[in-house]
Amino acid sequence: MIGKNEVSKALDGAFRAAFMLTGSTQAAERAVFDGIAATEFDSVVDDVFLLETIKAAIQRRPDSTHQSQQPLSCLPLELRRLFLLAPISRDCFVLRILLGLTPRTCSRILHLTIEEAHRTLCAALEALPFLEAGNSSGTRSIPLGDRARPDAIAACKRLI
Repeated sequence: MIGKNEVSKALDGAFRAAFMLTGSTQAAERAVFDGIAATEFDSVVDDVFLLETIKAAIQRRPDSTHQSQQPLSCLPLELRRLFLLAPISRDCFVLRILLGLTPRTCSRILHLTIEEAHRTLCAALEALPFLEAGNSSGTRSIPLGDRARPDAIAACKRLI
């Protein structure tokens, strides 16, 4: 039998992940509902529930694949910076760094090759310290494309 505490922790973790992927409490709630609907009750504390919620969150996000979002003022500066990344870069960071998913699982969810996901993550890690989430003149996304230097990618490979 599953305890209330386990279910509560699973729901909380899924909501946090969905929120970091969507930037919206409403979209995160809907993603959690979708995650629940896609799994059976006794697997709510299972990884399947979290993965289904993540997939739903990514699908529910507005169709702005190359635009950043306004960072939410309720978040600490370090997390607000994530919303200045292009959505795919933020997805890679959230899935690999914050949630600790494997490269294979991350690439499968994002429909990227493992190498593409890795390059995107490295570029995001390289750009994050230079993003200004507290910018009073507005925020902007820094394009990450092929900006990552080979020496930075080598350093990322040693870290990840």
